[in-house]
Amino acid sequence: MIAMHQDPSPEEKNAAFEAFRSDLMRSVDKGMKDHESKMTKMGFLFLGIFVGVIALAALLP
Repeated sequence: MIAMHQDPSPEEKNAAFEAFRSDLMRSVDKGMKDHESKMTKMGFLFLGIFVGVIALAALLP
């Protein structure tokens, strides 16, 4: 038996591509915001450790 294949119309293709692009953009934006947030937290953590080590070194004889 031969399966019938119907190609999507150009409008259907455009709608699918637009949906894919918008979903991809949302995912990338969310990922970038999450990454930036994590890197900012890590930066402040390392800054705190650095300042703490310098302060400790200054206070020790």
